[in-house]
Amino acid sequence: MVWTTIWSHAQRGIARYASSTSGTIQLTMRQIVPAKKIRLVFANEYGGKIQHIQNLSFKTKDQIQKFPDFSIQPAEVFKTTAIRIDPSAKKWQLSFQTAPCESGFAFNDADFFPSAQTAVFCSGLTAIEAEVDGKCIIALGDSLTEGATWTAPLQRQLRKQSTFLVNQGVNGSYLLHTGSDQPASKPSEYFYGFDSLTRLRHCLKSHSNVSKVILFFGTNDLIEGQLTLENFQVKIKELIAVCQEQKIDYQLCTLTPCLGYPGMDGEKECLRQKINQWLRSESTELWDFAAMVEKQGKLKPVFDSGDHLHFNAAAGLTIARQISSDFVKGE
Repeated sequence: MVWTTIWSHAQRGIARYASSTSGTIQLTMRQIVPAKKIRLVFANEYGGKIQHIQNLSFKTKDQIQKFPDFSIQPAEVFKTTAIRIDPSAKKWQLSFQTAPCESGFAFNDADFFPSAQTAVFCSGLTAIEAEVDGKCIIALGDSLTEGATWTAPLQRQLRKQSTFLVNQGVNGSYLLHTGSDQPASKPSEYFYGFDSLTRLRHCLKSHSNVSKVILFFGTNDLIEGQLTLENFQVKIKELIAVCQEQKIDYQLCTLTPCLGYPGMDGEKECLRQKINQWLRSESTELWDFAAMVEKQGKLKPVFDSGDHLHFNAAAGLTIARQISSDFVKGE
């Protein structure tokens, strides 16, 4: 048995949540794995101030464990002591209080049961680990990953095999640089997250027993006209180098079509095709998402969510079904 990350959620800055992040966080989660021991992982990923966690408790059925208050320094990752839980419990209940914070995520995770929240932004909590025979796979990307159209069906299937795919997609995230929806200079204002390389390093710091990282980046850089074949190649090689240093497998993905989306044009489409040609010729660790969903440089209508960029559920299922066996092969 080893400690393995079984669930995590991508963190971002709080630019849009600056007035509503204080209060009590109450989460009721579906059982992820029938484990006997878990740990909660907290991180102050974007913060410039100390974050305080108070009245932390974790409950399964009649078993409840309470923790002393603690503080998290900027850039610190904090793991609780082991929590003994009832492996037959189908719900996990987590509660804590926090002072105003500087990073976190909105309450929209498929593993949470719907409920009224006293805060709209979950701060501090970044991952859950379990003592299990298993492995963690990180899906690192932008909204095409965060939307969970392809990650969610894979999660359900792979958890049965003690392989835990975690969704580390951030809407608006870039391959090349940090991002915000307003002028920003402080990390806490990077609502769209750090650049891909920084995010990868943070994930490898806070996640345990990682066996593979899926790298699905570049669409936002392409649409905004910041991408070239050369800087795409440089950044992808830097990401691969970090994985190799950590002796972790990696998986690249082709860029999927987005003609018709605001800001996309024929010249950028030609660049997307060149990038995908390079990926197909250079990488054996490649999932060709584009080939699965495109027709004549556009998303197939049956796979289009309506904006000509994001996948609908049918596209996600198609991708998940075609690549699901690759998670098991050679692992």
